[in-house]
Amino acid sequence: MGFIETALQMVTLAIPILIGYVAHKLGFLGGDFDSALSKLVINITLPCMILVSVCGRELPPATELLQLLALSAAGYVMAVIVALIAPRLIRAPESGAYSFVIAFGNVGFIGFPVLNAVLGPDAVLYAAIANIPWYILSSSIGVLMISGLPEGGLAKALRASAKRLVSPMLVASLIVLAFALVGINDFGVVGDGLSNVGAFTTPAALLICGSSLANYSAREMLSNWRAYVATALRLVGVPLLLFATLRGFAATPLILSVIVLGQAMPVATNGILYCLMYGMDAKPVMQGMFLSVFASILTIPLMALIV
Repeated sequence: MGFIETALQMVTLAIPILIGYVAHKLGFLGGDFDSALSKLVINITLPCMILVSVCGRELPPATELLQLLALSAAGYVMAVIVALIAPRLIRAPESGAYSFVIAFGNVGFIGFPVLNAVLGPDAVLYAAIANIPWYILSSSIGVLMISGLPEGGLAKALRASAKRLVSPMLVASLIVLAFALVGINDFGVVGDGLSNVGAFTTPAALLICGSSLANYSAREMLSNWRAYVATALRLVGVPLLLFATLRGFAATPLILSVIVLGQAMPVATNGILYCLMYGMDAKPVMQGMFLSVFASILTIPLMALIV
């Protein structure tokens, strides 16, 4: 898919975000409704979308899927290393929050719908497997970036991370990996039902994204130069690093594209939740999310053109 086609696809995705923004201003979205709808997407519709990604298509070889998982894990390790170093170079006062902005993209709300739109339905299966390291690292290292090491030390932090790790999205991704490895790609009428529920994910997620942006003052979100640096690394710097490093190892172009574009997504929203949970300043994450959502309309087509 060329730049123009990808850009138009991103514009198509941007329209529901804009509608969500306007709907929030008009009072149709926001507050408890957004919270409840977010929980529905994360816990029900997105796992359904992930589960049916294995249905009705020719499954790739097991070796290819395992290589995808390994390269994705390597990519996230590189992203975390960059995220730990960069905030110190720009002397960021809340270095952990900026580290989270750089390391973790929104692979749930935005990542799956965008990859599905840009790369096609096959990309959802690959993304479900490629994002398994994200679930593990964002709920462990990601939390420690923001909260720091708790009083109970590393052992307490690991126990808390294990509790956060179990989620419907991770369970669905592991099931998909298992089914793909053994060659199961048909759920019958159950799959049709799950597909109908999963189809709700993209419009709901984009509407919520737009509604969330309406909570912030544009002037306040645009006033921090360090947020621009972190956003540039999140959307362009880290993906380019992975493209340059992993391109010689990926067995197929789709593997490379899913990993690189998956890392080119806007900032993960759970960073805000972690900041609020541990009493840290959430503004750097909010600024990164605000900037990255709008900038990604341009940067994702550019990265798609490169890969």
